[in-house]
Amino acid sequence: MTNIEELMRGCLKAMEEGKNSQAADYFSDDGVFITPFGKFTGKEQIKKFLNWQNSQMSWTAEKAGNDIIVSDRKAFFEHRIKGTVQGKPVAVSAMCAWEFDTNDKVKEIRTVYDRFSTLEQAATGIGKLMVGLIAKQFVVK
Repeated sequence: MTNIEELMRGCLKAMEEGKNSQAADYFSDDGVFITPFGKFTGKEQIKKFLNWQNSQMSWTAEKAGNDIIVSDRKAFFEHRIKGTVQGKPVAVSAMCAWEFDTNDKVKEIRTVYDRFSTLEQAATGIGKLMVGLIAKQFVVK
């Protein structure tokens, strides 16, 4: 069996570097990538999402908390996404559940992070005003 952590780090490196075809090749033909932006099934949809994502921001996934925990063909990745959106730095905590098939291909990744926090950090102008008004509704007092 291939080292799952090495596969994950290779896939992430390809994603971070914008090598989207290479990143998609880590997935099975019917692989699934679930993100806060939607569910993408199959290598072509995954590659299309990665192309869009990289057009919106440059980013890296940095170790945080538990980092990678592997159990058989499943893994959990706790990390911090640091990036630049429209020239502004952003950082959010993220968690991903990875599942691999018996051919060492990614069967599914489920990623969660706070999109609103990203908006708070990156918004400018009228968008920043609107995000700020919404954020005030969720302040614990």
